[in-house]
Amino acid sequence: MTSTATREIARPAAREGVLERVTLIMDSLAEEAGPLGLDEVTQLTGLPKSTVFRMLRKLHQLGWIHQDENGYAPGPRITRQDVTAEHDRIRVAAAVTLNELQLATDSVVHLSVVDGPVIHYLDKIGGPRSTSVPSRVGGRIMMTDSVSGLAILAAMTPEDVDDAVDRQRRWHPEHLAALHRDLNVIRRNRGIAVADGRRLYEGISSLAAPVLGPRGPVAAISLARRGNLSTAAAGPLLLNAVRATARALHPPR
Repeated sequence: MTSTATREIARPAAREGVLERVTLIMDSLAEEAGPLGLDEVTQLTGLPKSTVFRMLRKLHQLGWIHQDENGYAPGPRITRQDVTAEHDRIRVAAAVTLNELQLATDSVVHLSVVDGPVIHYLDKIGGPRSTSVPSRVGGRIMMTDSVSGLAILAAMTPEDVDDAVDRQRRWHPEHLAALHRDLNVIRRNRGIAVADGRRLYEGISSLAAPVLGPRGPVAAISLARRGNLSTAAAGPLLLNAVRATARALHPPR
């Protein structure tokens, strides 16, 4: 956290309106790396302490800020807007690649991201096959129940995997060990997670691979179709697609 003593304090004008005072408070929280206490917000904004307290309480009730024992920080409404903007950026970066992959593989193509313990589908492109795969944009599925989720988990460190699946449910040690073995198989398979439709009730085969960013996986692209889906034929196309999307998201400098 930046010390308030080293920053210029934004003093309000004599007749600040409500919106101006709210803006001062939100700006003070947004510029800090961690939560701020009541006294710190008061000092940074130059507003009366009673005014700051009253506005912080109302902003917390409305979801604009979060409060815990450490102080005040931007809340879920701000966070949701940031997440939506990032999802839009990923969707735009992948758009052309997803269409090309669908045409090249004649499969249903999904773009998905992690949303807590679940996978959230951002896009689905399927052409004539689209209705044959029961998925939808905006749909969610537990990470460990989808090839996209498993591909993303396989791109994480074992410690991060444990943290991620622990948010989903409390795992028995034997089941967690089995999951790590499955993830090691995916890592040895060039990071491609595979579901063989011939062994599944729905008969849908699928492949998925992670889109990697500087700090780890940021999304996954998957292929799905009823019947057989050849890893040998479709796997290289899928890997090219995730790499192209990663380059679009994080262009080389």
